[in-house]
Parts: sequence; C-alpha cells; structure tokens
Amino acid sequence: MAYARYTTKANLFGVALKGFPILFTGAGKVHWLSLNYFLYRLRSIKLSSISTYSGHLLDFFSQIELGGDFLNIESIESVDDDLLIAYKSALIDRDGPIPKVNTENYATQVLRTLLSFLMWLEDNNYTRNLIGETVNHRIRIKLTDKGHIKHPLTKITDNEKRASVTPRMEWIEMVKRYGPITANINARFELMIDWGRTVGLRAFEACYLTISQLPSRETAEKAIINGTNVYMLLIVTKGSKDKNIPISPLLVKKTWDYIDTTRKQVIATFKKRAKNKKTIYCENNYIFLSDKTGKALSPVSFSNSIRKAFLAAVDAGELTEDERVWCHGLRHYFTVTLLKFLDNKKVSRPEAVTRQVTRQGSDDALEPYLTDRFNEEFH
Repeated sequence: MAYARYTTKANLFGVALKGFPILFTGAGKVHWLSLNYFLYRLRSIKLSSISTYSGHLLDFFSQIELGGDFLNIESIESVDDDLLIAYKSALIDRDGPIPKVNTENYATQVLRTLLSFLMWLEDNNYTRNLIGETVNHRIRIKLTDKGHIKHPLTKITDNEKRASVTPRMEWIEMVKRYGPITANINARFELMIDWGRTVGLRAFEACYLTISQLPSRETAEKAIINGTNVYMLLIVTKGSKDKNIPISPLLVKKTWDYIDTTRKQVIATFKKRAKNKKTIYCENNYIFLSDKTGKALSPVSFSNSIRKAFLAAVDAGELTEDERVWCHGLRHYFTVTLLKFLDNKKVSRPEAVTRQVTRQGSDDALEPYLTDRFNEEFH
C-alpha cells in the first residue's frame, strides 16, 4: 500500500523544510513524479498546502495501486474521465474522517488536486494527450484566462451547495458550550473562536500566532483605559504578506491570561512527560499548542473541533443543521459585522475598508461575505 513520510531535517536552497511530504510506493520506492510536482508547487504555495495535496494524491494512488506499484507513466496514461467519475463516486460513498463530514466537498478538492497534478505531467511532457482542451485528450478540461482548470467533476452541483448563512452570535456561543470537555483544551477552543469572530483570522492564521507577535499586557491594559484598539503584525497570512491588523485590547488581555495560566500548565505537562521518558521537550513560541504534540495546533484539528461541537449542539436539539457554525464562518461573522458597522457609521467606501481589514485580495473575494450585510435580522 502506498504511504507518506515527512522530512524532519531537509534543506532546499538553504531553506529548512521540516514536514515536507514524500510519497512512497507499496514496494518502498520514492514516487519521483509527485516529489517533483511538490517541489514545483512549493515555489508559490505554503508547505501546509503541499501536505494537503500529498494527502489527496496519496488517496488516489492508494485506490488504483497495481501490482505493488502505483501511478507509473503507464498506469497514468490509462486514467480517463470514466475512471475519475467512478473514483469521485467512491469517495463520496466512503465514510469521512469525522461523522457527517461533507464528503462531496472533500471529493471535489481531491479531484482538483489530481487534475492539477495530471496537468503538470502533461505540461512537462511526461504524458501526451492525457489531459487538455481538445477531443483528442482522454480527460477533457477547459482552462480559464488565469490558467485555472475547469472540469465537470470539480464543480459543486446544486444538490451539494449549501446556503452560505453567516453564523449568528447566539449560534457561536452555543457551539462554545459543546466544545471539548477537558478544561485546558476547552479554554484554548473558546479563545481561538474569539480570535476568529473578533479579528477575522483564518484557521491557519490563528493556529500559527506566536507569543512574540502579541502586544504586551501593559499595552493592552492602557488601551482598555483609553478606549482604543491595539495593533499586531500578522506574519502568517494568505499570500505570505505581513499585515498590521487592529485587535481589541480585551482580547489581547484575555490571551495573556491564557498564556500565563492554561498554556503554562500544558507546557508543564509536556516537560513532565519528557522527563519521565528521559527526553527533552523544547517549548516553542506558538500561543495555541496541541495537547497531543506540544507543537502548534493543526488548522485541520481546530476546524474539526468546531465541526464536532456544532454537530453535538445539533444532536442535543440546541441548533438546527441550518444554523451552521463552521471554522471559516467565524471570519464571515467578523466581515458582516464590520460591514454593518461601517454602513451604520456612514463611512465612505465601506467595501474598500473591509477589504483592507480582512486582507482580501479583490472585490470578488469579498462577494461571498455579503449575503447577510443588509439582513436586518443579523446581529
């Protein structure tokens, strides 16, 4: 069976690459095609995204593994639209990593990654007439002006789409009530939700916040007295561009309270475990630590914890399935709240201000957040 391993010590052009994925065949051989593809993609995207893509490709490779090998050039050239249709159907029917997971969405993501990989093979002359825009290609696609791949299997169909309703504050608070039972994990869970809904951070931006980025407790306490915001340089962002963002000083103070109490307890636990195993635990600078590894909490783990709490609230009858709270929905809440505030203050060009504060790259990127802007029931 195909499997993945991740680097602990690797160097590429002078840059350390810890956690870079390498796929292996069932026979234990490096899958060179995917390795070269990942190195190519690393020029323009984050390492965390490369890890996501490796999981998608590994899933597909494992499904069609043949004779102890998988996806050599010969087997690649046998891939066609019929095989992809069957594979996506199998993905949707298969149970996901957590109950009631949106497998249609996951299957679409996997197919997008796979088609991108196959297109790279075609562009680099590893294959011929495998994927392209003509009737001579076994996989028929359409390329947009920006080079994005369009294919029927990567389109979310009407029965898979869900209404994008921005979570209400009461829904978010209810999800908090159904968070993790363990006290220190629950404290982290609730505080990370507050960073999402009051600052608009994406999951990975929240997970990779560091203590050294945080304004001091003294700065926050002074700002509370003066009734002003404080600012923080966000260094892990979409597009990898540093951004100076405004933050509530109350949130900063609450975060320092967490660091000085709950986080210290987590550090002490890992140091004790390391001492018992006669090893050394090196404390890192991330604010939100995994209770399993002692390193930065994974964005997937954070997202799944919100999903789990939401489903628990639904099962308890506190929320309906339509009163959905999800990780990126916290960013929706922040954006809509900000737009409504700017509208009420009659600020000129509120969309431009919102784009700047939320770090959106274009007006089109802001469009999904506008559904509830003029909804009088939203508060």
